[in-house]
Amino acid sequence: MTSSSRMFILALLGSALVLPSTFSADSGSQQSTLSLPLGCWKITANGNLGTLCIPALNADNTFKGTMTINGEAPNPIAGLWSSSPQQVTFLRLPPAGSGMNPFTFQSFVATLFPADAANPTGPQVLAGTFNAYGPAGGGGNASNSFGWTAAQ
Repeated sequence: MTSSSRMFILALLGSALVLPSTFSADSGSQQSTLSLPLGCWKITANGNLGTLCIPALNADNTFKGTMTINGEAPNPIAGLWSSSPQQVTFLRLPPAGSGMNPFTFQSFVATLFPADAANPTGPQVLAGTFNAYGPAGGGGNASNSFGWTAAQ
């Protein structure tokens, strides 16, 4: 590593340490930290409509629920709510009784935000991506990452 490269990296690290607190995710910024709204959501996953139900959060912010795509059997889900980034992550598992083939799993991640920026505590929306890990989970040669949204 050259001396100028080393100085550039040190300058970047130094600036990261002195950024104002408004740039920090852990700061006391004006954005309110909402809990994940519980209940059932209308979901659209890669154009497929259905229902995502998260009935409760455990004390450690983990949860279990179901996802049902219209015309398909319900799938169990298991995930985690992270309040600071307002992010939900979960696995969509195979329907009960169909075996646990990992190539049918799908992993979802999304960010929670208000449907109307002028009403931050009003109706909320989840938007993100999901990955399929094999043809049985919807993945293929063209893509294995897809968009999804959910609204209550």
